[in-house]
Amino acid sequence: MTGRPVSLLLVEDNPGDRRLILEMLAEAGDVTFDLQHAERLQSALKSLGQTGVELILLDLGLPDSQGLDTLRKVHARAPEIPIVVLTGLDDEMVGVQAINEGAQDYLIKGQVDTNLLKRTIRYAIERKQAEERERRLQMQLSLSNRLASLGLMVEGIAHEINNPLASVIGFAQVLAHEDIPENTRRDLKTIADSAQRVADIMNNLLAFARQHKLERTCVNINDTIVSALEMRADPLRSSDITVTTRLDLALPLTMADADLLQQAFLNLIINAETEMRLAHGGGALEIRTELINDSIRAAFVDDGPGIAQSNLVHLFDPFFSTRGVGQGRGLGLSVCYGIVTDHQGRIDVKSEPGKGSIFTVELPVVREDIGAGVA
Repeated sequence: MTGRPVSLLLVEDNPGDRRLILEMLAEAGDVTFDLQHAERLQSALKSLGQTGVELILLDLGLPDSQGLDTLRKVHARAPEIPIVVLTGLDDEMVGVQAINEGAQDYLIKGQVDTNLLKRTIRYAIERKQAEERERRLQMQLSLSNRLASLGLMVEGIAHEINNPLASVIGFAQVLAHEDIPENTRRDLKTIADSAQRVADIMNNLLAFARQHKLERTCVNINDTIVSALEMRADPLRSSDITVTTRLDLALPLTMADADLLQQAFLNLIINAETEMRLAHGGGALEIRTELINDSIRAAFVDDGPGIAQSNLVHLFDPFFSTRGVGQGRGLGLSVCYGIVTDHQGRIDVKSEPGKGSIFTVELPVVREDIGAGVA
């Protein structure tokens, strides 16, 4: 744990137990705690929806909820927050069952001292963070494998599709200029437009199939984001979307492919724009940049409809879309993923229904002497 206060939520209705926990936390010495308190399950769930909490100390016996059902409800509401169960029962099976239901650890009331409480809190937070890192690595590995397999397939069939497709588009356009009935001309336009749509899909597939090498130059990430915003200025305005930027002007330059990064940022902007427009005819988009250690972080924060947990794992899969037919091809975020990973970066999303989404891109700072000539 760092030197800053650790934010805890204590869910405990017994005044004596609550006072004892408070005294032990106050005696922790080298660690300080920012403690919130709830006596009932419903008030605890409400607190989790309003404030940032790093760990929950949870009594299983509350006035409005009893036993492991209390844990299940809290874990379902905030699966990303580690939970340490407080139980008055000296029964190891209760603790084992609690851990099986999602708790990080358990403590038996009356057998806890300051050091044990502090150590349990620290280990629970660290284990949860390690689990989350492992989960993300596994997701990224799985997605990278799927994209690599699809990339090989696309490389093999792109030539076979693009050549006849170009002929279809070309001949349809030529015939449309002939002396033909107007209804036939409209049919030819439909043919050409449909073929062009297929061509666009192939181009997007080729983008993340990595048919090109990175052309790294010295890039200002803020300028790349501003350029992407300028390209969408009119659509954003017509969609009644307010854009604010908080760009760190002290960001270092980095060696990167400016055009590809602009495409990735543009796709993220379009994705947020579309979701907000379809959900409530407008909204607010905030874009932030900052330097974290030796990485540049760009966050795209929207107040759109949010994304269900079940969809988050598939969000960067090609052709996956939560929208209706004709409202998206499910390729924009896949292209983003391919571009960012090609730059040895990472892209992540935090979202839940009704609370908008935060897409975060982290790119390593590549110095000119290292990045020059890198493909």
